[in-house]
Order: sequence, then C-alpha cells, then structure tokens
Amino acid sequence: MSIIVIMSSLVMLILIGLPIAVALAMLAAGTMWWAAGADLLTIFIQRFYTGMTSFSLLAIPFFILAGNLMNTGGMTHRIFHTAQVFVGRVRGGLGHVNVVGSMLFSGMSGSAVADSAGLGVVEVKAMRDAGYKPGFAAAITAASSTIGPVVPPSIPFVIYGSLANVSVGALFLAGILPGLLMGISMMVIVALTARAKGLPRITERPGLKESLRTIVQALPALAMPLFVVGGLLLGFVTPTEAAVIAAAYAAFIGIFVYKELKITDLPEVLWTSGRQAVQVLFIMAAAAPFSWVLVQQQVPNAVVETLLGLSTTPWVVLLMINAILLILGMFIEGIAVMVICMPMLLPVIMKLGVDPVHFGVIMVLNLMIGLITPPVGLCLYTVSQVAHVDLLEVVREIWIYLLGLIVVLLLITFFPGLVMWVPALFGF
Repeated sequence: MSIIVIMSSLVMLILIGLPIAVALAMLAAGTMWWAAGADLLTIFIQRFYTGMTSFSLLAIPFFILAGNLMNTGGMTHRIFHTAQVFVGRVRGGLGHVNVVGSMLFSGMSGSAVADSAGLGVVEVKAMRDAGYKPGFAAAITAASSTIGPVVPPSIPFVIYGSLANVSVGALFLAGILPGLLMGISMMVIVALTARAKGLPRITERPGLKESLRTIVQALPALAMPLFVVGGLLLGFVTPTEAAVIAAAYAAFIGIFVYKELKITDLPEVLWTSGRQAVQVLFIMAAAAPFSWVLVQQQVPNAVVETLLGLSTTPWVVLLMINAILLILGMFIEGIAVMVICMPMLLPVIMKLGVDPVHFGVIMVLNLMIGLITPPVGLCLYTVSQVAHVDLLEVVREIWIYLLGLIVVLLLITFFPGLVMWVPALFGF
C-alpha cells in the first residue's frame, strides 16, 4: 500500500469527523488486515498497549494535574500580579505582563492549553478592565500561551522524547533559550505597537511595600520550577518523578499555604485531569501500531528519498520540513501531527546529521505556532471562549505575533547553537 493511499485514507477519515486516535487505529488495523489477514492483528494489540505504557509518558497526566491544581489553588493569579510588579508600568504594560506571566507559568504546567484556559482568564479580565480592546487581549493571551510547551517542563517534549528515544532532560534544557526568544519577540511587538494602538498604561503605581508583599506571596508558586527543573539538572529525579513532585507541590501549596484549594475541589480536578490525559494517551496508543504500519510499508524510506532528492543541504530540508509542519498544524492537532510525522521525519534528519534534540525543539515550536493558526488553532478557540471574544476578532489581531514566532523558528533552524548551548553546558 503506497504512501499516497495511506495518507489520503487518513485525511479522509479525519474529514468525515472521526477523532484522530480512532482514525489512526482504524487505518492501522485495516492495513494489517489487508496485508496479512487477521493473524497480524495480534501485533496491533501489542503495539497499541506498548504505545501508552512507556515510563516517561507517566509524566503527562501528572503535569496536566499540576497545571489544573495551580489554576484551582490560587497560584495562577499570584503569578500574574508578580509579573505586573516588574513590567506593568509602561505603556501597554499589561501586554508585557501577559507575556512574562506566561513565561513564569510555563515553568510549571508544560501545557499551552492549561496556560490559555487558566492564566488566560486572569490576564484577559485584567486587560479588559484596564481598557484594552478584547481582541488584542485575547490575541496576546493566545500567542503567549505557546511559550508554555517550549520552556521546561513540556508535555510535547516528553512525547517527542518517547517517540525519538531522546533524553527528555536534554529537550527541557534545549527549550530554555528558544522560549526566552519567543517571549522577547512578543514583548518587542507589544512595545513597537503600544503607541500606534494607543495601548493604556497603568496609572496606579503600587508602593515598594505593596510590591514586596505581592512578590513574597507568589514565592511559593514561583519556587515550583526549582523543584522541577532543578531536580532534573542535578540528577535527583527523572522527568516522570519531577511531574509527580510538581503535582504534589501544587496540591500542598493550594491546600495548606494559599488555602484556596478545597478538598471538595479535588474530585473535579482529578476528573478533568484524567480526561485530558486519556485524550493524549489514546492518541499515543493509536499512533504506535500506525507507526509500525508506516515502517512495514517503507513509507519513511520513501519520504527520505523524496526530500533528499530535492536537496541534501540540511537547512534547505529543514525549511521544507518547517513548511510541511506549519501547514499540517493549521488543520491537525499538534500531538497528532507529531506522532504521525515522527516515523517519517526522524530518518530524514538522522541521515542529514541534524541533532534529534535540535529537531525536537524545531518540531515543537512549529506545532505551537499551529495552536494559534486558523482554522484549527486550539488555543485560539480556548481563549475565544474564556474571553468571550469573537474568533475572527482574535485572528485579526494575532497575525503579527505569528510573524514574530516564525522569525524565532527560523533563527533556531539556522543557528543550532541557540538550542544546543544550554544542554551542552550540562553535559548533554
């Protein structure tokens, strides 16, 4: 069965409304049946089971749980108010606060959707109350939420590491500089457009005592990255253990320090986190037999030959891959794109000598751009709902941030040192 038949069948199943995971599983099982009859379906069951039983994938439900506990337990708005102390006083200051708040929050949840749905509620309300246009507030909130899965910890990095057999710790470190560049690019855009758009400035300046009180109150929340990233760097914990610590710490702070997380809130938080984790892991499980089918049908070999037939220059091939991922991200959810494309693209980048850690950051940033790119930008829809803003209004405001993120994507594509410098410092 050719690559054209396999991929067109997948697109058709998605277009008729089947969930990504169901489409992947049906196509894998159907191809196995077509190739060798019912006997081969035993491999389908084995691959489906092993696709979601990797130890590193256990980090996913715990990072999701940590993000939901933070949103419920009072950590989210304290992070926002702390960011406001540092960057809230200039024209368009709440736009800068939005970005810095997302950068701080990203060191804890690892999820763009958790950022846009949790911290986004606080950010959009504050900006609307201060006189910002709803479309602008929603757009910067959606754009800044993409920083979350690039700055460690990161759920997409955990998934990529599992698929590519790459150190998750190295991926976490590799995301630090690109994440900072994403934040800086958005703050530069806000600064350049602040006067042209007539963005408000904060007139009430908190005194030193009030600012210190705000920072002190947020310290327990801001300490979480020390436990997550610090534990990884020092070799005390694995990414999975770091995720467990993050969830336990968020619960402890929410219940006993801030006292905003009630025991009665836990069933709803656990149910929401479990449902979100199952959605991700179901895709991972279905992708495993689908990947096996691709390999058996020699699809990766065909992709390698096609791309290398066009060019053998690494940066040219990476540009082509970027274009493919950006287009796919416009229509398919990011994790699904990753699990579909990894078996085909990994042999290409290995053949070119591109470091898989470097490529992992490139892929994740591509997929984060997809989260704010219509027509299927998940963060666009999330922010539109929580901000009660028309989706088209958000899309009209977000294009300039898309351009800024694409510039960062090109920088990390052409200059691998921006990605690999920090991991190299720690011996990766």
